[in-house]
Amino acid sequence: MALPVFSLKNYQLQTLASLRRFLERTVELNDADTAFYALTKRAFYQPPGLPGLPYVCLRVPTGGGKTILAAHSIAIAADAFLRCDNPTVLWLVPSDTIREQTLETLSNRAHPNRRALADRFGENVRVMTIQEALYAKRADYDGGAVVIVATIQAFRVEKTEGRKVYEANGELMDHFSGIANEQRAILEAGPSGDPLPSLANVLRMRRPMVIVDEAHNARTDLSFDTLGRLSPSLIVELTATPVTPDEHKPEKGIYASNVLHHVSAAELKAEEMIKLPVILRGRADPRDTISDAMAWLDELSATARAEENITGEFVRPVMLLQAEPRSKDKPTLHADEVKKLLIEDFRVPEEHIVIATGDSKGLDGVDLFDRDCKVRFIVTQQALKEGWDCSFAYVLCSVAEQKSARAVEQLLGRVLRLPHAKRKHHEDLNRAFAFATTTSFQNAANTLRDGLVNNGFERVEAQALVRAVAEPLHGLEPGGLAHLHEEAIPFELDFQAFEKNIHTLTGGRVEFDPERQVIRARGALTDYDRTALLLALPDAAAGMVEALVHKSRGARLKSTGDEQDAIRFAVPRLAVKTAHGLQLFDRGHFLDIPWKLENDDPAQIMDFFVPPKQARDEAHVDVDQSGHVNVEFVTDLHEQLMLNLQERGWTKNALVNWLDRRLPFTTRRDITRISSTLFIAKALDHISAQTGMSLEALARAKFRLVEALVKVIAKHRDGRETQAFQQALIPQGGLDFKTSAELELVFEESRYAYREPYKGRTDFKKHLFRVVGDLEPTGEEHECAVYLERMPEVKAWVRNTSQQPNSFWLQTATDKFYPDFVALLSDGRIVVIEYKGSHIASADDAKEKRLVGELWADRSGGSCLFLMVEGKEFGRIDAAIRKGA
Repeated sequence: MALPVFSLKNYQLQTLASLRRFLERTVELNDADTAFYALTKRAFYQPPGLPGLPYVCLRVPTGGGKTILAAHSIAIAADAFLRCDNPTVLWLVPSDTIREQTLETLSNRAHPNRRALADRFGENVRVMTIQEALYAKRADYDGGAVVIVATIQAFRVEKTEGRKVYEANGELMDHFSGIANEQRAILEAGPSGDPLPSLANVLRMRRPMVIVDEAHNARTDLSFDTLGRLSPSLIVELTATPVTPDEHKPEKGIYASNVLHHVSAAELKAEEMIKLPVILRGRADPRDTISDAMAWLDELSATARAEENITGEFVRPVMLLQAEPRSKDKPTLHADEVKKLLIEDFRVPEEHIVIATGDSKGLDGVDLFDRDCKVRFIVTQQALKEGWDCSFAYVLCSVAEQKSARAVEQLLGRVLRLPHAKRKHHEDLNRAFAFATTTSFQNAANTLRDGLVNNGFERVEAQALVRAVAEPLHGLEPGGLAHLHEEAIPFELDFQAFEKNIHTLTGGRVEFDPERQVIRARGALTDYDRTALLLALPDAAAGMVEALVHKSRGARLKSTGDEQDAIRFAVPRLAVKTAHGLQLFDRGHFLDIPWKLENDDPAQIMDFFVPPKQARDEAHVDVDQSGHVNVEFVTDLHEQLMLNLQERGWTKNALVNWLDRRLPFTTRRDITRISSTLFIAKALDHISAQTGMSLEALARAKFRLVEALVKVIAKHRDGRETQAFQQALIPQGGLDFKTSAELELVFEESRYAYREPYKGRTDFKKHLFRVVGDLEPTGEEHECAVYLERMPEVKAWVRNTSQQPNSFWLQTATDKFYPDFVALLSDGRIVVIEYKGSHIASADDAKEKRLVGELWADRSGGSCLFLMVEGKEFGRIDAAIRKGA
């Protein structure tokens, strides 16, 4: 049976591309420090006791899929850095719960995490616990990728499991037979002077790649010492909350993370990964808070059923209730009391409730995604244990006033994931909801925002993404403690029977006024309240009950209403008229695909292939005249890994096929396998003729060959695409262009993605969205944004972010071009502005952008303008707008 297709999101591809670029640059420069600065323009913080080690962090907020990124990073490291087919990976997690979950997904051949490994290593993957690694043989490591999943605590010598890692183990003897003297020198020796047959020594010899999940938990001196004993080749952290440079205090054992790539909350939201915004409602009394939250859960459940009728997608909203801690000094609403309250005051069946705290394991064995699962309420205390996850969790209800962001951090993270990573038709199912017991609504909102920050969100994003519903509700009684709703009773009612059956069953939320002959609801009524009323009252009361429940929920959780006043901002896009109708103009319209690569010159590979040098005898660690320690880390690593390598007998065809499989998709996206293998074979023949390298020597240099092939193919592609693009845009090119609203791009806040939010001081009121993305707080582009903001002709504008799936782009010869700004004028025209500063790569690049931009404007019939502004010539914007008015 074919496995379902799993595609990485755009931000995940960009994250992995950043890691690949860093590792390739580290190999090129033989220095992680320099490579990191070259790519980020930020200082590299070397971890203690690990000189030269590439140690970087991928910052991904809660809900961003850190585990799938970690799984894909293994293949990238093997190809771009380790240059081997059999990497050893030490995958460290913060808890036993996550360890079990990670092992399960990596061992399941149908799971995307395992398939990420299989795409590169096929069936040659062994996933192990430490206990299994203590018995693994040499052939397990030689045969393919080995992934050992553990907690970092398991490698600490004071732990029983940790002692086993460093002790002699007869089961591992075969790893150390016939090893080279160079390998013996780096291993811990036993009493006889021979290498100690320990798991730690196996790992030292294999130079493991280390993946650290939730890395902020593993950045102490003890953690670094533990990692140092295992001689890692590189370390990749994945966390939502890295240690920042401001927190870097080595004297206190605090070391900043080297954040290589940061994923923003906006990118997750635009890719339909998380529920945002978070809608907050605050009440002073915990029972009112629970009542509101339960009524809203009922509303969401009804909405989810309506959604399923439209899409067929099953969603069953769940509520998390955060209880108070137990206290010896005073009564509290701790977890057991909250459960009792739900059962006795809200008539919730016990089977609908589980308690999940450090002591109670109510979720063990419970499948919350099962349609037949009855659990609707999960009661916890300070925070759910790391690793618990259910995207059906929509409502967070806190019965205790929270003043610490840490108190809500993990719990908030559990309500952020969007079910099935797919946007819903009903907007309420795209949002998360928080009900807080609080006497200070502002404090509750701030605490919630701080909780988002602790889940990896930027402070600016958190301010915009928590929507607080603070205004008084219609029907509030004096004091604002509970809202009242009434319904007339059209029949005689036994008051005493009512008091006995209803007032008690609803915890006092429903009462009867015999003088006025009305039934009254205090606060929002739940489905359990509705059921109690329908069972206790005559059948004739059904309409009255429904009306009362509906009224009680009249003050529903809505955002501040500004979505309804939003400006519709749609941009027509450049299209080509074809026999099949209008099509968005892209590279497929000017390139013959597939590309016959075999017709291009293979000799140019020598511009990129450097034959490997002979192994050197000199020391690879030296001190220069200034006292700086030079560590040729990458060279040493590759030479050591070569000692483990048992090369097979190669044929030319086998090597050609191996190289072809290693070409990344971006390299071979328009090339057939026949074309690529023919070109590779010709390139190998040319290298052999020029250098005298034998087939065996070429095989040993196969990872260098992959790099050279990628670069020479890219060079040939650039020339081919540039020529074809320029031919397509001239009048005789044969393409019929039209800038058409039929293929318009509509800017929507829910789909606006960026890498970093704007943190400057200017208040941009005309920017279409609350947050301005990827705009520096100073500089010429910032000045251009300010100029647009102040122009009276501009109704709204958008900072058009680069490489995002819902940004405006135009096709160039080799890539998509994302102009810097798009503005909507009061007269309805669209202005697109590309700011040409000193960062423009080349005159040819600028020429292509201007060419396609002006074509887009020309074919719009005067409804669109394109400007490439150079320097600070902002007056050209005024002139262009007034000229076309």
